[in-house]
Order: sequence, then structure tokens, then C-alpha cells
Amino acid sequence: MFVDTNNIAYFLAERGLLKFESVVNGDFMIRDQTSRNRNLKVIRKKSPGFFIKQIIQRTPEYMESMEREAACYRLAKQHPAFRSLHSLLPEFHYFDPANYILILELLPNSESLWGFHQRAGKFPLEMGKLQGEKLGVYHGRIKLNGNKEELKPFPRRIPWILSVHETHATYQSQLGGGNSQLIDILRQYPEFPAALAAIKADWKYTALIHGDIKWENMMIFRKDEESPLELKIIDWEIADIGDECWDVGGVLQAYLSFWIFSLPLTEGPTAATSAFDTEGIKPAMAAFWTSYAAARNLDPNTSRQMLVRCMSCAAARIIQTAYESSLMAPQLSKYALCKLQMSMNILKDPSGAVRDLMGL
Repeated sequence: MFVDTNNIAYFLAERGLLKFESVVNGDFMIRDQTSRNRNLKVIRKKSPGFFIKQIIQRTPEYMESMEREAACYRLAKQHPAFRSLHSLLPEFHYFDPANYILILELLPNSESLWGFHQRAGKFPLEMGKLQGEKLGVYHGRIKLNGNKEELKPFPRRIPWILSVHETHATYQSQLGGGNSQLIDILRQYPEFPAALAAIKADWKYTALIHGDIKWENMMIFRKDEESPLELKIIDWEIADIGDECWDVGGVLQAYLSFWIFSLPLTEGPTAATSAFDTEGIKPAMAAFWTSYAAARNLDPNTSRQMLVRCMSCAAARIIQTAYESSLMAPQLSKYALCKLQMSMNILKDPSGAVRDLMGL
């Protein structure tokens, strides 16, 4: 069964989520936002809207990712040990496990952090603090002990990018030229494999992590004009039991990748100057970490050690964004090459990167 524009009203009504009066009165608009999944937005002015997500094809990969995301919403809403996750997620309404249909709250007047920073043209401290506080409170309160049954959907996999340099030659030959070139560069410089192996060796299974933290998945909104600004994280399809430094590194990566994307790389990375307020990125990243560490109540030594590891994870995530942006590309773009250069500089000296890139 697929939910589409023709039957969505009946589907919602049968589950007690919608009254037909709102449809009859015209307070019901549908937008198709299909991408990796079949997505529908139900927009209503007088009542909360809905975001409907369903898998496009019944393959193990798609079914597993939907089950993992649904498990996150179910745990956040129903399990006391995961209550702190609730504040990071849109409201959960319904999951159909037979047809893989997930119904969530449609965040009102929301905007991704990527879109916000593009529009703002700067890196506000308040936004750094908001990210740090929300993620820090969640990581500080999450409790995994004694919840084995509830955590079965999560396979405890280490991120694939940490092993990408080990890609077999037969499979690499099937990749696009850009991705194949990226792997060759990683192998060419011993610092890359050694640093990625070190992250893997110290990997911890201490939190339910999002796994793909980036500004495109972080949404800000206000419920109304007088309400405070809220932040929610969407797309928990690859959530897993893992290392919270990976998610923190994802935020640091978001800042650095956004800055690289803002560079006019017409003559190569060394000649580029960002059109954005580049001086503002250091205090914004510092504000993020300071708020995160305060929310976690980390002592100075623990805070420093964790931040250095988070910076290494950020470098690995930058490599991942370079790889993902090069899918099917005949060769690496200047932006991807710039990302690889930055990631190498960080991995060579993550402590120095903390000082130079964050002013800490």
C-alpha cells in the first residue's frame, strides 16, 4: 500500500489524525517532496500539519532504515530512559510497520540551519549555543543500560567512511571517477588511513546517535511569533548505538563545510576568500562547544580530551561530505579537494585545529 495525494485524507482520518471537516473547509493542502523516500507534506493553517514518509521500494536497506527511524520516535515518546530524545524530534503520530509509513508533525515555518546561515550571511553565537545546549542535554541524559530489547533495531555499526580507504579494487573500479580519485588520495597519504583507524580503534557505544548530523538535518522554527526559537533534528534513518563524538563532530563539520562551500574557488583554495563573516565562525564554533560542555557538566580535562576527538571525527565527516558530493562525478571538484586538504590538516594535529579553527 502507498499513501498518495488521492488517499492521504482517508488514511489520516481512519487513524484519528484528521477530521474531514478540515478538508471540506479547504484547510488541507498537499505537497509532494519525494527524494530518497516517498514524502508528502500536509499543510493546514488552523491545525498542525503532517509529514508522511514512506519507503519507495521494499529492499532490506530501505526497510531497516525506516524501522530504525521509527524506533527512535517510539523510544522518545514511550520510554522514560529516552525521554531526553523527545525534545530533539518532531512529534510522532503513527507508524505502520506493515507498509512502512511514518507520520510526523510538520514543523511550522521551519528552516534548515544551512538555509538560515545562507540567509544570515554570518554565524550568530546564539545559534552555536542553541546547537550545543540541545545536543549536550540529550547526550548527558540518555541511558542505554537495561534496554536491550528496545535497542534491537540498532546494529552497532561503525561509520563506513572510516574504512573507505579499504575499498576493494574491484568495487572501486565501479565507482564514479570522483569517488575513485578520492580513495586514491586517501591511500596516497598515510596520515589518512592511520587517523581513520585511530578513530575506529577508540570507537565507543555509549549513546543513541543520529549518525548523519549536518545542517540540512537540523531545523529551526517558532510555534508562533511569541514563542522561543526551537531546534529539531530530522532524518534518523541511520541512527545507531555509537560514539556521541561522531554527532558532535557532525556539527563542527557543518560549520567548516559551509565555510568551504562559501569560498569562490575560481583559482584554487589558496586564492579564495569567503563572502561570509569568516571571523565569526571561530566564536560560533567555540560557543557551540562551550554550551555543549556546560550541558554535559564536563570538567576541563575531560572537555578538552573529548573536543580533540570530536575534531578528529569532524575531519572524517568532512571526508564523507566530499565523497557524497562526488557521487557519479567524473572527477573531484575544487570544493571536494579543499575539504580533503582541510581534513588532512585537522587529522595531522586535531589539538592544533581546535586552537586554530575554534580559538580554544
